[in-house]
Amino acid sequence: MTGELKPVPRPTPETLPYWEATRRRELVHHRCDGCGAGSQHPRAVCACGSTDLTWTSCTGRGRLYSYVVVHRPEPVFADEAPFVLAIVELEEGVRLTTRIVDVPADPSALPLDMDVELRWIERGDVNLPVFAPAGPEGA
Repeated sequence: MTGELKPVPRPTPETLPYWEATRRRELVHHRCDGCGAGSQHPRAVCACGSTDLTWTSCTGRGRLYSYVVVHRPEPVFADEAPFVLAIVELEEGVRLTTRIVDVPADPSALPLDMDVELRWIERGDVNLPVFAPAGPEGA
């Protein structure tokens, strides 16, 4: 770390249940009780128009959908470069932007559709969900 504190998300009323769950190291997503669609992004209204949304636990397993290797991040993250910024598709069908950890930031180590599993990074009193290649028991 360069001496600067790393930025952390600031919960809003819509995102507070998500961040309270991450504090318990539980990953959740919104599920529409009307149409069944899931969304990782907190919202008040589903695309179908329903306002009946429920926070639902995720298994923490998914697959690597897309990624980019970040070589020139914002200065506060320079000591972490290169790192992998990714979109992971969870078993529940929702996608989220996250980091891939515990693997080289090299395309040869990052096949698309690679099975991944949830890990956590602690930043102060905030837990951030990240993903790592799934172990043999999760593959």
